[in-house]
Amino acid sequence: MSTIEWMSPDQFRAWDEFVARHPLGLIYHLSSWQAVLESAFRHIRGQFLVLRGDDGQIQAGLPVYNVKSWLLKNRTVSVPFATICDPLVSTREEFDQLWEAIENAARQHKSKKIEIRTCRFNTSSLPASLRVGSTYKHHYLPLNKPANSLFRSFHDSCIRRRVNKAEQTGVVVEERQDQESLRAFHAMLVATRQRLALPPMPASFFEAMHSFLVPNLAALYLATYKGQPVGGALVFKFKDQWTAEYSGHADNAPPGTDQLVYWHAIQCAQSQGAATFSFGRTSLNNTSLLEYKRRWATIEEEPTDFVSYRGVAPEHAHAFGSSVPTSVYAAVRLLRYTPAVVQKSFGAFCYRHLG
Repeated sequence: MSTIEWMSPDQFRAWDEFVARHPLGLIYHLSSWQAVLESAFRHIRGQFLVLRGDDGQIQAGLPVYNVKSWLLKNRTVSVPFATICDPLVSTREEFDQLWEAIENAARQHKSKKIEIRTCRFNTSSLPASLRVGSTYKHHYLPLNKPANSLFRSFHDSCIRRRVNKAEQTGVVVEERQDQESLRAFHAMLVATRQRLALPPMPASFFEAMHSFLVPNLAALYLATYKGQPVGGALVFKFKDQWTAEYSGHADNAPPGTDQLVYWHAIQCAQSQGAATFSFGRTSLNNTSLLEYKRRWATIEEEPTDFVSYRGVAPEHAHAFGSSVPTSVYAAVRLLRYTPAVVQKSFGAFCYRHLG
């Protein structure tokens, strides 16, 4: 007879082994990602819910996180800050057995919303109470060709020429593991998000990723020009998929720096046996970024966030608990004109509520 249980910390090794075996298992399912989130964000706490078969082995499961926020309301999420993610189940019956425990956890946390993030999971296996919340595009590059053939498949003027230009200019990309490189990368990420009028992610998030993921599950690629950092990317690596999760460049970065960083990471992924290189997910509204990712000869798919609202009439569910107050949007638009210290403080405020 199958049983449902919440795993204790002394069982996390068994959970991680299950994630590694499951075809939908990604880095975001691991206990290491839980350690990152709980170390960086005091408002996020997670557990692993599993279904065990008659033999006592884990048959299905998913991470369940409680996200506490007075601004956006409490919610129960699987999984916060995950680019792509799926419940690790094979059938509708398996998910149904887990769903009651998820709803109970949301009730105990006083969550107004449950979010289940999916990418390759058969969404027809989800219960009717879960509705489409947001849809994105996910782009990934199969690495089943020789490096020179991969390179020729990229857009000529937007990718290949820029890579060559950066190399000719003297930009050098290296893998780094030291704290100084991490701080330099975060500073460039702050500058990049300022240009895009986006709140910067707190340094504590990247310090936690450095502590719990580098070097086995993540790599930091730093681009330098004349000895100074000008760009970089933090890339996750788990099983046969690498994911370029966060990237940025300095204001004075030579043309093609971003493209050279990505091409270097792609080559490293291929040389270490990866099957795919993910460019992450993108909002449907960000047409310029969508077009840029397509120029890397990527395959496109649609991750979807499904939501269930507690105590809200279905006709009002789409708007409830899913929108950011207008005052926050107004502040975001002013970000590009504010000093770095103000940006960082505002970013810390925003990320105390996100997830």
